[in-house]
Amino acid sequence: MSLSFQVKAIEINGYPYRIVLQSDNGPCALIALCNVLLLSPQYARYVGALSRLVETRTDVGLDELITTLANIGMQMPRGAQSDVNRLLELLPQLHTGLTINPVFNGSFEDGDEMALFRLFNVSIVHGWVADYAEDRGQYEHVSKYSYEGAQRALIDAYDIQHGSEPAGAAGRDYDAQALLEDATYIKSFLARSATQLTDYGLHHLRELLLENSYAVLFRNDHFSTIIKHNNELYALVTDLGFKDDEDIVWQSLKSVNGSQDTFYSGRFIPSTLQKSNTEVTSATSGSRARNPFLDPTNSRADAQASSGPNTMTDEQYARQLQEQEDARVARSYNRQYNAARSQRRTTQDSADGGSRPGKKSSSMRKRDKLKKKCIIM
Repeated sequence: MSLSFQVKAIEINGYPYRIVLQSDNGPCALIALCNVLLLSPQYARYVGALSRLVETRTDVGLDELITTLANIGMQMPRGAQSDVNRLLELLPQLHTGLTINPVFNGSFEDGDEMALFRLFNVSIVHGWVADYAEDRGQYEHVSKYSYEGAQRALIDAYDIQHGSEPAGAAGRDYDAQALLEDATYIKSFLARSATQLTDYGLHHLRELLLENSYAVLFRNDHFSTIIKHNNELYALVTDLGFKDDEDIVWQSLKSVNGSQDTFYSGRFIPSTLQKSNTEVTSATSGSRARNPFLDPTNSRADAQASSGPNTMTDEQYARQLQEQEDARVARSYNRQYNAARSQRRTTQDSADGGSRPGKKSSSMRKRDKLKKKCIIM
């Protein structure tokens, strides 16, 4: 049976729209792309089939969405200038996961995945950006790296610190001291931006996007639909749990830790919805306010879950979700780095006479595919 997605009717500044909602294990990029096409007026002439698909339906199938997007892609102006067949082969990966590699200067490493968004003329952006004005040294050492490149640099620095030549270094020049300095700044930057968003990154996004324009935001291995309205950023709320909440359409993006983020209506008015702690932390019930970020190892979340029937405002709810996500991502970075370091040590110990493999594992050279189960915004 094909995966299907619920459809929600919303209003944005008085105009009716229909959007596709995130399923529990659904494709983040597919939903984000579809909703940009459905909401932005600039695509109206191309997306009639997609609009008709969701117009009278309460749910749509994955296969239907992919087929419809393929037809739209072939009609796009850039379709004539692109290897459409190759790009359309990537469409199913919008469901299974795309390999996206952000660069810490605000760009992305180019590839077929980025060409797929260009085919639909949809901007994909991120806010994981080093700040030149705040820390020039950090910017010079960090901004040249992508996420994958930073991971390789950390592993190479570990090798150098333990008296070994970095894997793959044979036959190429490298500056050991410069690499060690870069690694120090990289570790500091990653530790201070565990949510893959920086204060300067928010400023960068506000400067980058045009007023009332839509884009796909990549953050924490999740794709979401965002808009710039009155010089503020808002993410479209696609959590299935909010399907019946007409008053919740947007979540503001005003802070890197969620401390200032609240829910908004389609007219960009703060929502008045209140949620109880019991609703917020119910991970198994069908409650509309279930907490998608709940981590059973997070003692703070557990304490909040058992704190009784006290109500939480939208701002408190958003802050709690972001704090839990901060902790989850920080632990994930720590596990990844420790695992890579452990693997490198094991390789060294097993090598005969101190010899090293000429090629590192593909898992060390290429970022893992995005998880099928994405965080729901």
